[in-house]
Amino acid sequence: MDGFEIDDDLVRSLVSEQHPDLAGLDLRAVDGGWDNQLWRLGGELAVRMPRTERAPSLLRKEHRWLPALAPRLPLPVPTPIRIGGPSARFPRPWTIAAWVPGDPADRVPIGDARAADTLAAFLGALHTAAPADAPVSADRGVPLATLTDGFARMLKEVVSGGAAVDVQDHVRDLWDDALAAPDWQGPPYGCTATCTRRMSSCRTAPSRV
Repeated sequence: MDGFEIDDDLVRSLVSEQHPDLAGLDLRAVDGGWDNQLWRLGGELAVRMPRTERAPSLLRKEHRWLPALAPRLPLPVPTPIRIGGPSARFPRPWTIAAWVPGDPADRVPIGDARAADTLAAFLGALHTAAPADAPVSADRGVPLATLTDGFARMLKEVVSGGAAVDVQDHVRDLWDDALAAPDWQGPPYGCTATCTRRMSSCRTAPSRV
């Protein structure tokens, strides 16, 4: 990222400089994260360091909106608690968020039959009419027709890599069926950007996803 290596030493120094009251907490890197690299800070916090071009703007949106959304969601979310400013050491904003206990759902079996209902309830609570000042994404929650070129390009890349060769026609049929559905005519709704097993968390407690 722009020649900046994000490592333990950098994260520890940023926390010490900008949030000295947290400097004594244990810090360790955590595997995972797409737009952000993650470190666990103590037992209840996580440091999120942006590593893609779009990550800083996403972090700012999270810092603005997650605290407002969290109270009405039925599951815990990594609500931002502190924000770190750009500096000579690291030129982008970063955040300290609540740590959500659990394991990525793509690494452990989902053993509770109620997990799907729990996830559905969470998405239902999130997918409600958005406030008038909520941010609007240029490529998420938009009519599928605007994403046709990107879909075709990504499918071609996947197939050329040897995956999905046997099902590519079926995938195209599913895409065409989705395109045939009428566009949403109601008010803008809140939506998740990536609802995947990798981005979900499983816990041993009943009905937690």
